[in-house]
Amino acid sequence: MAQAKSLMERYQLSGLNVESFCTSEQISTVTFYYWRKRLHELNGQGSSMLVPVCFDKPEAHGEKHSIESRYEVTYPNGVRLSVPSGESLAQLRELVKLF
Repeated sequence: MAQAKSLMERYQLSGLNVESFCTSEQISTVTFYYWRKRLHELNGQGSSMLVPVCFDKPEAHGEKHSIESRYEVTYPNGVRLSVPSGESLAQLRELVKLF
């Protein structure tokens, strides 16, 4: 595992893209991505972490509210995606893929 950490540190300092770095290190890009994923998982930063999703309805107290319904996702890195609930699911899916 120490070798993988060292590899990732060299990559970050290299300023190269992954393909160029792997060529210079004489490793395949598949190997690079495997070790990067493993290190993220071991550090508790796995990209496949599932989190609960809750949908709340504003409570009506006999009054008419003009609250616009929205879908909101906050990513672990702090990025927040907030869109009106009337957006098409295809468009929402594309926005989620960006992050």
